[in-house]
Amino acid sequence: MNGEERKPSYLSMALGVGGDWRVACHTYANRGPILAVDADGMSLAVSAKYGAPDADHLDFAYALLAAVNDYLIVCEAFRFDAEEAANPSADTANPPAAVENHAA
Repeated sequence: MNGEERKPSYLSMALGVGGDWRVACHTYANRGPILAVDADGMSLAVSAKYGAPDADHLDFAYALLAAVNDYLIVCEAFRFDAEEAANPSADTANPPAAVENHAA
């Protein structure tokens, strides 16, 4: 070392998901489940640290579920907004309900 302060290491990963993915929950009779995420040669396994889920792991699983649900909601909104922008309705100033009201 040349006298500089040593900085800690860290790992950062990103997964850009295409069409080549697989997600599965593997269950076993005598140990906790394993959540597997596979995509294009990358594999991620999530499980309880010592094989059996405890209260901390259940808290993690609920937080993971909430984050995945939030991710799904935003992905759906993004897709629907993109589809709407690509296929705008012919008459956005007078939606069908408003046209019916004018005719009545």
